[in-house]
Amino acid sequence: MRKISIITLISAFFALCLVVINIALVLEHKRQNTELNYLTFQRFVMAVKLSFDFPSEALDEHLASLHVKKSSKNSDEISKGGEILLDDPLFEMIRYENTLYFVPKKELPPPPPRGFQHFLPPPPPLLHVGFLLEDTTRFDASRLWILGGVINGLMFLFFSVVLRKLLRLRHLKSAIERVGNTKKFQAIGVESEDELGEIATEFNRAMEKIHHLKEARTLFLRNILHELKTPIMKGKIVCHSLENAKHQSQMERIFERLETLLEEMVKVEKLSSNEWILEPKAYRMIDILDHAMDLLLCDTSRIEVHSKEFIPLIDVDFELFATALKNILDNALKHSHHKVDVFIETHFICIESVGEEIANEKIDFSRPFNRSIEGSRTGLGLGLYIANAIIVKHGFSLEYLHVKGKNGFKISF
Repeated sequence: MRKISIITLISAFFALCLVVINIALVLEHKRQNTELNYLTFQRFVMAVKLSFDFPSEALDEHLASLHVKKSSKNSDEISKGGEILLDDPLFEMIRYENTLYFVPKKELPPPPPRGFQHFLPPPPPLLHVGFLLEDTTRFDASRLWILGGVINGLMFLFFSVVLRKLLRLRHLKSAIERVGNTKKFQAIGVESEDELGEIATEFNRAMEKIHHLKEARTLFLRNILHELKTPIMKGKIVCHSLENAKHQSQMERIFERLETLLEEMVKVEKLSSNEWILEPKAYRMIDILDHAMDLLLCDTSRIEVHSKEFIPLIDVDFELFATALKNILDNALKHSHHKVDVFIETHFICIESVGEEIANEKIDFSRPFNRSIEGSRTGLGLGLYIANAIIVKHGFSLEYLHVKGKNGFKISF
């Protein structure tokens, strides 16, 4: 779904409302003008009829009741310079200099055809050429425009208030991002007592609780590691005093497994808490692989590397990525007695070893402790979990393949 900013959406909505409101005001203004022109034309027609019923002395008073008067303007000047709005067969209503005039036409309509005179009403007598009517009313559109100005002003005021709130919401988002990027807890400033202020307050409370939990977890891990490493070291020293070589070897393997398990648990904790920060630089893959083989602390003669003359450079965190390769190599060496082949290509590296296909319930590398049956020799699934987490953190992908009796772990860049 396309991402649309709330500010953009509300701004577009307000702009659309303003356009619709102003278009409606313009249309209403035009409608009122049209209706007013029609009513004025009717008043002019009534004034013409009154001119036949009353003498000239009393006509002015009756015309005034219709807001019409005789005009002293030149009809030719009005006809040439004015705008014809309405007309009938005998008169034209013309707007001239923001005033409406009722001007008689100089050309009469053609007479009816011969033989139809008895069926048509007689034509009305014409006014004298100098008899010109003028409208004394003035249409004042200021009230409509004042109403439009008030509506637009209120809309802009409402939009500015909403925009200020939305900008504060954006500032709150930026403050939350800054808090998320810092290791040390910093409370967000509460600028108001509205809903945004309540959100900031609740966020500060939640972050403070998380900070306390994080400190308690760090303290617990530090103490538990210290308390467990001490007996492990003492146990390894006591092992050397055992007379039975077989028992001594078994005890050493047990304590080495416990020490390895503690180290893996620390890595799992750092990965789950997202405390490992990548420092990627360009390295040759062969150099990273050599360092991973050094980290194995075991015989690596069974590992065979296959690569082209051109060794690709890859942007990775050297120590972290070497740890991921070490875990995959260690897994291949433990579960196979044959050689382990490492293929380095431009866009991927693949580690292959002869062995049985891994069961489906064990292929999920996105979480640790995913084995249905744990044993002293099967492991806890932490190695591949850590390797997968490091690879995903770099933006790469880990894929498991089983082809022709070989297990392959392919890292695509």
